[in-house]
Amino acid sequence: MSRVRGIVIALIVFAGCSSPNQENVSEVLQTKGATALHYDFKKSVENLIVYKEKLDLRNPSNYSKSSQETILKEMRNRTNAIRLSYNGVTLHTYDDYLRIAFDKSATVPERNDFLILGMYKLLWESYRIGDGHQITTLSYDEERFKKLYYYLEVIKWKIKTGKDEKGRYLFLTWQNNWQIELQNRLNAGQIPSWQMLESLPSIQSRKESLFDASNANFEVLLNQIVFHVKNSARLVGKEPVDIGIDAMISLVFFL
Repeated sequence: MSRVRGIVIALIVFAGCSSPNQENVSEVLQTKGATALHYDFKKSVENLIVYKEKLDLRNPSNYSKSSQETILKEMRNRTNAIRLSYNGVTLHTYDDYLRIAFDKSATVPERNDFLILGMYKLLWESYRIGDGHQITTLSYDEERFKKLYYYLEVIKWKIKTGKDEKGRYLFLTWQNNWQIELQNRLNAGQIPSWQMLESLPSIQSRKESLFDASNANFEVLLNQIVFHVKNSARLVGKEPVDIGIDAMISLVFFL
């Protein structure tokens, strides 16, 4: 009988000691997860800064030269103070900025700035940077990261395919120079032919070839951002499921 009592007492003591340890391990993991989320945000913004620098070089008439350094400083300092205006209306939400960035009007000024600030504000709000450092992953919303992932996938698609009312690409990223020259001629009503392709300035000068691969640098940077967002989603809950671009479009509000 005394032996049975000894076993029971030992089990009670063991259970009492193990529970707090399990809780401590859980707290440590949650704290490390929160630190990893901040790292994901930091790396995403770093990629976005490089993306803006490359985008401005590729689209030199689509950004404000006087505001460029201010926008870059905003991202480096992780603040959210800049508010641009469009047609006399001050923009506030990331949807406002992204809606202007992808507007089909051929007269949208400084389109690059609206795109980059829209993406930055989307990241800033999703990671709750304005709320200060979050101690555990429990402070974050799984659905928010799922939404962020879908937004970024739609943005990638719109950057690659979006055109204005005159049939010109909104953003030059993946295109080679000869592809842009070809698009301009087609928009002007010229009939495509082999002779026309050979007469394109970039082909004629032999600076490019029709068989050159498209520029993948821009998409690589966006994919890096998506990678960190998916990692954050796993830390908070689970990785978002790919549901197809049409379904993703139905979940965003700037289109």
